[in-house]
Amino acid sequence: MKKVLVTGAGGFIGRNLVRGLIRQGIEVYATVYPGHNIYAGENAPNLHVYSLDLNQILNHIADFPKDIEVMYHFAWNGVKPEIRNELDIQIGNVNMSLDCMKLAIAIGIRRIVFPGSTNEYLYYGKPLNKEALPSPHDAYGAAKIALRYLCSDFASRNDIDFIYTIIAGIYAADRRDNNVIFYTIDKLLHREKPSLTKLEQLWDYVYIDDVVSALIAVGERGKDGAVYAIGHGDNWPLRNYIRIIHRKIDPSLPLGIGEIPYNSDKLPCSCIDLTDIRRDTGFEPRIDFETGISRVIDCVRGDMEISG
Repeated sequence: MKKVLVTGAGGFIGRNLVRGLIRQGIEVYATVYPGHNIYAGENAPNLHVYSLDLNQILNHIADFPKDIEVMYHFAWNGVKPEIRNELDIQIGNVNMSLDCMKLAIAIGIRRIVFPGSTNEYLYYGKPLNKEALPSPHDAYGAAKIALRYLCSDFASRNDIDFIYTIIAGIYAADRRDNNVIFYTIDKLLHREKPSLTKLEQLWDYVYIDDVVSALIAVGERGKDGAVYAIGHGDNWPLRNYIRIIHRKIDPSLPLGIGEIPYNSDKLPCSCIDLTDIRRDTGFEPRIDFETGISRVIDCVRGDMEISG
């Protein structure tokens, strides 16, 4: 793998993937939305940035070289929870992604890696692999699932390898999501008690560096038609992760596990089966949760000290 295209390179996963590819000496062609070029001023001779609206991508076919081997398609609008059910946005993602598939055909790309999310399978109830049955609970998840099958068929009919990935809950020092992990870290670092449910649902969390390693391995060695789950593979009850955070920050602080009732009798699940990606690519996660979350806590604590 010598040349790749990364769409959505301004997003969290996209930018980390781009930098991981650059470190390996791979030539990267990255698309970012106009006005959001996070790479401005970077001196990387093997990075080529295109600031363009992907809804107009077919007008830019001549701008791309004809020897790109792999496309990682990360461009997607409407990921934030508050707009995941805005149907017009999600349908727009489907149309934009199909145009990117057409671009791939036009410039001779022979392999496409498409990212999915455990959000598409929250009520499947088992570790996720190729046999997992989708169970979306919003328009975002439904659009992702529909696009997976549309793009897979489109790729097959045009002799392109299509590889789908299901990525577990990602955490990193430079990502502050509104989820239970960062809620708990914030509360405990402010010496406050987090109020939580019983946290019995099974979950998997993976550090961003391992996600990047997995994506590169899939791009290089993944098999056509595969569905690879990417995560660490712990598949613990959520309370296990929270107790590690609690112990890392201050085990003497109160921890309100069980104070809040569940809002449904049916608990979501986000577990990962790494069997296929290990077998086909040799990927093995390297950063355990204790190590990764220590980096996150240290970063958040440092930011608090600077701002405070």
